Amino acid sequence: MRAFFLLLAGLGAALALSGCPPTVGVTCRSHDDCKGLSNGYCARAEICTRECNAGDPCASGSACSNEGRQVCLPTCTDDAGCPAGFACQFHGDVEVCRLEHPLDPPTSN
Repeated sequence: MRAFFLLLAGLGAALALSGCPPTVGVTCRSHDDCKGLSNGYCARAEICTRECNAGDPCASGSACSNEGRQVCLPTCTDDAGCPAGFACQFHGDVEVCRLEHPLDPPTSN
């Protein structure tokens, strides 16, 4: 049993060292920052996202918006779980991070 836990710890350390690919909602400055996300790009709001639809759903931890352009938005339970400038709001039956002021230019951190 101890060997099993040591193996798990080793795998966790290897993953941490290799760097995990970006996920939906990670802050970005350029499309290159999101290239590890399948079909991902850096949105004007400076978060990684990708387009989605019924045939190409979002990964766990994100949901497909259905207003205008369909993109994956990070799911949340409160504003603290969202990037700066975003608020946790209901979108259908799930809460997602949405821009607090969608027409304002993005803020630089």
